[in-house]
Amino acid sequence: MQNPEIWNMLSKHLAAEETPKETEEFLKWFNQTEKNKELFYKVKNVWEGQESTHEPYKQNVPLSFRGRFTKHKIKDFILNQALGNLIGFTVGMWVTASFTHHVLERRGLKNLFGLAGRKRIVVNEIPEWQQSVIAILLGFIALELINYFFQTKKYLVVWKYFKKLFAIKN
Repeated sequence: MQNPEIWNMLSKHLAAEETPKETEEFLKWFNQTEKNKELFYKVKNVWEGQESTHEPYKQNVPLSFRGRFTKHKIKDFILNQALGNLIGFTVGMWVTASFTHHVLERRGLKNLFGLAGRKRIVVNEIPEWQQSVIAILLGFIALELINYFFQTKKYLVVWKYFKKLFAIKN
């Protein structure tokens, strides 16, 4: 808004230094559009000290390195993403390990009398593709549950419970 007449009108109205004619002009301008009302309330908030006058300019300035990586943002990333990914990966690996076991080959055509060294053989109980699909699905479900847990701040309830539990015992 570049019109200085509007700025003068707004400042006179907010300072209560306007004439009855100027009050009529202000009310006419105010009721013209919603943008005018929005501008007036923004200026009024700044006038009353409820909003920073530099805020619109800060939005266009790119954040510095320290501004982008604050302690709060790093903590949120670790809680929301890294921990969820780690637990999802761990669940996927656990599923893979639960469908696989190892056996020692004792005798075979190459080792008829069992004199040669024993060989460790991996035995999959289900096909590998099925095992991979199950591991990925369960890992993803665990990841989403952990992300939901942290995004809804449920960990605070658990933290308070453990804090209370250990405070009573000590």
